[in-house]
Order: sequence, then C-alpha cells, then structure tokens
Amino acid sequence: MPARSVGNGNISFGLVSIPVKLFTATRSRSVSFNLLHAKDQSRIQQKIYCPVDDAIIDRSELVRGFEIEKGRYVTFTDEELKALEARNEHAIEITEFLPLEQVDPIYYEESFYLGAEPIAGKAYRLLADAMKQTGRVALGTYTMRGKEHLVLIRPYGEGLMMHNLYYADEVRPAEDVDQAGKEPVKEAELTLAKRLIDELTHEKFEPTKYHDNFRARVLEAAERKVAGQEVTEAPAEARRGQVIDLMAALKASLEKRGVGSDQKAAAAAPPEEEKAAVGESRRRVRSRSPQPAGRRAAAKK
Repeated sequence: MPARSVGNGNISFGLVSIPVKLFTATRSRSVSFNLLHAKDQSRIQQKIYCPVDDAIIDRSELVRGFEIEKGRYVTFTDEELKALEARNEHAIEITEFLPLEQVDPIYYEESFYLGAEPIAGKAYRLLADAMKQTGRVALGTYTMRGKEHLVLIRPYGEGLMMHNLYYADEVRPAEDVDQAGKEPVKEAELTLAKRLIDELTHEKFEPTKYHDNFRARVLEAAERKVAGQEVTEAPAEARRGQVIDLMAALKASLEKRGVGSDQKAAAAAPPEEEKAAVGESRRRVRSRSPQPAGRRAAAKK
C-alpha cells in the first residue's frame, strides 16, 4: 500500500525552490488499553466538567485561557489567535548548513520523509546528492498551521528526511540533574570498563535485532484469552438524538392495522367492570391514607 502524504512544503534556499510532500517516518506500536466500566464492560466517555458549577458543560461554552501566573488567566478568541499565526504557510526555509554531529539527538522530536514532487524531481535530486557528498545537513524553519517549527533536513537513503527539533528553551539543562561529577574513578576500573565496551561494540546499528517484548507478551496473552472465550462484549449504546412519542407510535401502529377511530376509542376505554374495580380500589386507598390535621378536624364536625 503506497504511503499517504500528511502535508506538503516548499524547500527554499537562496533562489532555489523545491516543492515536496511530507510522509510520517515513524509510528508507535506500543500497546494501549481502553478504560471500561468494570460493572458492565462498557467503554467510558470523557466529559468536560466545571467544578464551580458542579456540572457537565458543552464545548461551545469553552474559551482559551493562557495562564500568566498560578490561577490567573488572559483569554483569547479564535480570531485573536488567528491574527498571531505565521503567514508563510508550508514554507521550509533553510537558514544554514552544518555537520550532522553538531546537532545533539536530544533536540530531535518528530521525523518525516520528504518526497519529491514530479515537477521538481531534478532539483530534489540535486539537493540530496549535494548534501550527501558534502556531509552536511540543513537547519531552517517550517511553517505549518500558523506555527513555525525548527527543522533539520538530512540525506536519508536515496532522498531526504526532515526532523522537527525542540527549541533551546524546551530542552532541560543537564545541570538540573545529579550526574555524579565529583565521584572518583580508579584507573583500573576505567580500564576494565573500556575493555567491556570494546567486547560489546558493533560497527553497525541493526534495529531489527530489538523488539518490544512487553507488546509481544500482551498480544500473546490476548490470544490466549480469545482462545479461552474470555472475551467480553460491550453493551450496545443507546441511540442518541431520537426521542420517540409513544402515544403517536401506538396510534400509528393501530392505523396501520386498520383499526378505526371508534374501535381505537373502544380499545382504549376499560370495561365497566374494570372501571368499578378501579374506583373501589381508589376509595379504599383514600380511606387508609393518613389525612392532614385540618381535614381530620373537618371530618369530625
């Protein structure tokens, strides 16, 4: 099945412009679970709750708030946010080239294959080959949905790949973490550690050697449960937005069966014996029911 494009862009550097398509390069295969109500195995729904009103509210009642300090917000309308968006949509503007090793992997966020557009195949091929032969990658910005992303473009396979990068202020300083910098290390210990590293060193990264063992165990356990008939069926959810007028439905059913208005009235009216029985039952209930003090006094008089 051919890959499906998730977006497009236009690489520009100097006077060169290369239109490209974006394709997701990675996907998570981690197992995930739905939350069910233990009582009836139905899937739960998330609601928007207001603790002040103690009520579930509709999305139409929401506004966007930016927290300026704990518990204090300024609100923005959709129009105000739209006015703040970048205008150069889908532009991938290269600002500099540099060696790949100069960009630490901690900055990598998301990866995309860049596919060549048929009308710009030659320019695409030229950029990919030139970057591969010079051993350089490109840094720049990519504007999508009004937001500017810091990106890195590098040769990959026969083409190009783009990585979204974190901005510098989004990466936590390493100094915030205890890195045991003052712990003494003996030379003999260091020699043994380096020898062990040499023994475990390989020349090439082979990702196919590694697998998500937790995912495999969950899938195996799920298959065993299916084989053992341990599968629960979620109850059918009530259909929403359809209010049935019961009386109208009954009348329509009678009319469909050819019952006339007189027959319907006769069918709806209870027999005389039943009327009498119902009246006697109501009188007995009233006589047994306790009466308010005012009514009891009036009865005695």
